[in-house]
Amino acid sequence: MADWRNVGNWHWKERNCLEWAKKYFDDKLVGTSATVGELSAEVTSVDSVTGDVDLNIRKGRLIAIYDVEIKLSWTAARGGSEEALTGTITIPEVAHDTDSYVYDISASKSTKDALPLKDFVRQKLTPEIGKKFEVFTEDLKQANGTDMYIPGNGPNGAPASAPAASAPRQERSVVESDVGVVKTANTTFSTVGITQSAEFVCSASDLYATLTDPSRVAIWTRAPVDGKPAEGETFKLFSGHIEGKYTKLVPGKAIEQTWRVATWPAGHYSTVKMQLEQLSSSTKLSLKQTGVPFNEEDATKANWD
Repeated sequence: MADWRNVGNWHWKERNCLEWAKKYFDDKLVGTSATVGELSAEVTSVDSVTGDVDLNIRKGRLIAIYDVEIKLSWTAARGGSEEALTGTITIPEVAHDTDSYVYDISASKSTKDALPLKDFVRQKLTPEIGKKFEVFTEDLKQANGTDMYIPGNGPNGAPASAPAASAPRQERSVVESDVGVVKTANTTFSTVGITQSAEFVCSASDLYATLTDPSRVAIWTRAPVDGKPAEGETFKLFSGHIEGKYTKLVPGKAIEQTWRVATWPAGHYSTVKMQLEQLSSSTKLSLKQTGVPFNEEDATKANWD
């Protein structure tokens, strides 16, 4: 069995999804039908799906590569007639890089009476079949993309190597978790979660204010802050490069926000949760962010640092 482990999910990985595709096309295509007036036609079975269906990941990007031949059986009838016409459709190429399809149609009879039914299959049933192919790429990614990620490749799923030793009074850890696949109106991409922690020599209330009070936030962002710290309120930092909404605020204890960078896919927000723990002479900040686009992971870690 192939070893899918790959540090950072960075290098090329490939998964054979042909068996999944066979079931997918059987589920989606059988029963596809068209009816106009007294004429009707329906796909009755998927007889074969042959070729290649692969899902790949490289640098966090999901890539679907496929090229298959599909053979279907159909039946067509005219209202009021007891005798139906049957036949087959062969689609020689359903591929990732094409959106037009060739339909080779054969019928059980070639009589004059059968021609209108065969023509109906070509003109009305095949467009309905084509609609099912339009969503195949996205469905393939959604169904098979998430579990291509492995949190680590050490024993028992641990990270391959331990984090570097932290400086005194400064604790930091990064853990890849909460991997997933997000589908938006325009794209599909993979996401990861990160966690970090640090210890600050100040009180929890001071740290909370530094992270939420616009006058203090403006000091460490070196730019005006748009928004106020209240649940349900939006905010913008770094001249709008960062934006989000406060979803939960517990003074001195917790801050939760939606959070996005302007360069991320349109409309996509991650979730940031910060917990503040008052220690004897310092405050520990524990941060967890989920929904970070995979190719933004390194930049996100560096910016939090």
